[in-house]
Amino acid sequence: MANPGLAEAKKIAETGLYKTLPVSCELYSDVTTPIEVLRKLKNVSKHCYMLESVENSRTWGRYTFLGFDPVLELSCSDGKLTIRAGSTITLETKNPADLIRQVLSDNYSPHFDDLPPFTGGLVGYFSYDYIQYAEPSLVLDAEDEEGFKDVDLMLFDKVIAFDNFRQKIILIVNVRCEDIQTDYHRAEMALKN
Repeated sequence: MANPGLAEAKKIAETGLYKTLPVSCELYSDVTTPIEVLRKLKNVSKHCYMLESVENSRTWGRYTFLGFDPVLELSCSDGKLTIRAGSTITLETKNPADLIRQVLSDNYSPHFDDLPPFTGGLVGYFSYDYIQYAEPSLVLDAEDEEGFKDVDLMLFDKVIAFDNFRQKIILIVNVRCEDIQTDYHRAEMALKN
């Protein structure tokens, strides 16, 4: 059973406060491990991630987050911003932060107490060279031996969260609030598969 229910999802969407909404269901995780799931995800998508949560200097975090099949990729190197979402667009930019903030705003969702702290969003990295966009007066003359992009982020709308404390798997699919009924039913179908 998906949570929140369709009626509650419609009420949340009608407030206009959020542009996306996480829809979830839970499974027992007594046999499956995050590493096993990650191996399977690598066969589904070439872009996957695994993040571990650690709180208060503990050695074992409560949550392990997995994601696959990003809906958007955003990268920037030397002022060239590349956006992939079906098609690819490359733009010149003095600072990619405005676009990153826009992506975050367009995917703002409510927090539910029964869900983990991460239910989808941007995953990736900001390299050391990213500072040049905030402080253009800096001269970064070190040779780039690793070839990292200045920023490389992907937007994931599907999350598999292992709750290591409760031994549950929480499947999360984010839906757009503009057409909540249609997208909610798509999320239900995705959660069943």
